[in-house]
Amino acid sequence: MAGHNQTPPEKSLSKHSNTNNSGMDPSNPYFIHHSDQPSHILVPTKLNGANYPSWSKSMIHALTAKNKIGFVNGSIEPPSETEQPTEYALWNQCNSMILSWLTHSVEPDLAKGVIHAKTAHKVWEDFKDQFSQKNAPAIYQIQKSLASLSQVTITVSTYFTNSKAFGTN
Repeated sequence: MAGHNQTPPEKSLSKHSNTNNSGMDPSNPYFIHHSDQPSHILVPTKLNGANYPSWSKSMIHALTAKNKIGFVNGSIEPPSETEQPTEYALWNQCNSMILSWLTHSVEPDLAKGVIHAKTAHKVWEDFKDQFSQKNAPAIYQIQKSLASLSQVTITVSTYFTNSKAFGTN
């Protein structure tokens, strides 16, 4: 993430790294905690398309908490499989774990596309392209509703809450 000082994964690997994370610094994005399982559902609501904005924010929070956000936002790229085989194996393990989490975090009809993807970043970008498109008529209605929203008889906090419901932030 921008402004976040993160040690590049290859710099925080121990000299004797292997693909099972033993001895690896837990702050390393390649680290997988023993409680992380492929079948975990990271967010309470599965992506169905219509709920993309809230689903993606929830996933960003969950992946950030697990120090895996770089795999979906593209800031952690795959190392060379031939030149850095150990790092590639660790990257691949994490990428596969995230693909599994994504598969379990979407409705079954969307999961089919995740299963055949090679990278979590590609899945993330595909969902973003598919579901974050702006709908001009909906935007017009929201803007019209916002224009008619006034604070005349309500508290500032209620006004703020109402404006947030219209997606102004």
